[in-house]
Amino acid sequence: MPSSSGSVRPGQDANASSMPWLVSWLLLGLLGFIWGTNFLFMKMAVAVVPPLEVAWLRTIFGALPIAAFALVRRSLARTDWRFAHHFAAMALLANVGPYVFFVIGTSHLPSGVAGVISGAIPFVTAAIVAIALPAERLTQVRALGLGIGFAGVLLVAPLGRGAAMAGGGSPLIGVAAMLAGSVSYALALVYARRFMVSLGLGPVKLATYQMLFAVVLLAPFAAPGHWSELAVEPEALLALVFGLGLAGTGIAFVIYYQLIQLLGALKAASVYYIPPVVALVVGWAFAGETITLVQAIGATLVMAGIFFAIRDRAG
Repeated sequence: MPSSSGSVRPGQDANASSMPWLVSWLLLGLLGFIWGTNFLFMKMAVAVVPPLEVAWLRTIFGALPIAAFALVRRSLARTDWRFAHHFAAMALLANVGPYVFFVIGTSHLPSGVAGVISGAIPFVTAAIVAIALPAERLTQVRALGLGIGFAGVLLVAPLGRGAAMAGGGSPLIGVAAMLAGSVSYALALVYARRFMVSLGLGPVKLATYQMLFAVVLLAPFAAPGHWSELAVEPEALLALVFGLGLAGTGIAFVIYYQLIQLLGALKAASVYYIPPVVALVVGWAFAGETITLVQAIGATLVMAGIFFAIRDRAG
């Protein structure tokens, strides 16, 4: 009898320990897919609404359904507002900074070059984590994963045929803006890991408060006045409300906080390698763009890099 129980228990423990890893993979893939499709939705929305207004409206449409869900569940409480400074900081780092800086950067750079620079987010995160979160040390396996993933991003981005600067664009301003946005995202990951997760509020509540603060903080950058144009452009409206708002902002940040809880800031940063690959496939499927052999190899390297970055359990 003891021997039979002893033979079952290890299998049970192995299955239990593998589940969080599987869930992490699924959530990472889902978030990467959502953010990867954002490029197509942004292209559709920006054709009708100015970029900064798109950033503000997507935050509104992301905040409303998540806030409604939290209210129905009676998850929100007045006592949570004692953490208002943390909510404001996350909104600034994860929404206002990246949205504004990336809009500026992409206006001065080709999309491929801008995408490569934003692919530096995991590296920036690793550097910040080494200083702010010593417990999440950069092991050799994680470093290998980050390096492979970044090499994949370099291959995926169309550097050869898209590297010429747009007319009137300033490469210096573009690169500086993209790096600033990348640093903002990296700081958001580390800040969330160090301060937000420990609040014990849960992903839905954290995302709700962050979105509400982001709506307020982004309002000064927007110049509302294109609602009537959206009314006669249903595709752009759907892209803005559901693609960028509900999925790309609201649901995305619920998953974002869950990933940070499961993986930590450093491993969660590998999610930023997925969107360039997804955007490549979406562009091929819906915009008639071609995928070269080099880009296909790059996409494979991205997935391999994510495997090493997440699978490493050390630290």
